[in-house]
Amino acid sequence: MSQSQADGESDRKRSVPLLDPVAGMRAMADIQAEGLRAASELLERMLRSEPDGSERRPAADAGAYTALVDAWTDLLRRTVAGLSQPGEAGAVTIPLGTSGVGPPVRLTLRDGEAPDAELWLHNGTFAPIGPLALSCGPLADSAGGPLEGVRVRFAPEGVEPLPPRSSRAVTVSLKVKGTPVPGTYRGTIQAAGAPGLWLPLEVAVT
Repeated sequence: MSQSQADGESDRKRSVPLLDPVAGMRAMADIQAEGLRAASELLERMLRSEPDGSERRPAADAGAYTALVDAWTDLLRRTVAGLSQPGEAGAVTIPLGTSGVGPPVRLTLRDGEAPDAELWLHNGTFAPIGPLALSCGPLADSAGGPLEGVRVRFAPEGVEPLPPRSSRAVTVSLKVKGTPVPGTYRGTIQAAGAPGLWLPLEVAVT
């Protein structure tokens, strides 16, 4: 092998980026979100595809298509939730067009400081959703002891209606007063404007 060929091989090896697991998880979450949108589009095309104006698709067929896409959508939503479970603060994608529990949000409070978490509110439906306002209920440990001196804040506090196929970031932070008792505390984040969705919040005080 000539010297120029060896140098080329070396340059190519140095140009290969190291694997970033966080970036990989976010990429997978984006793929799953695209799957949710594709499922919705598939359902709409199936239900609107009629042979002619006089013949309509049987209701049983429409129901079967709806059940199939609903099951697929629920599976993808659960996969997104599983891929969006960071051990520390990070980005979490929240599909607003679904009902039920969303992906967990985790914050770690250490020496009176906690890195912010970023929530990406994603509207994958065909209609606007909102306006939205996030709020968090009381935080307590497994014995029911409250987390005192800590308030959960959201920025911005209110979000304008999200157009179809759009996303919006909201930052979750902690305002700390005093010295909280170490432990693991949990609460619930809810969104006015998306009443079917709620998120578990976990705050670890170390």
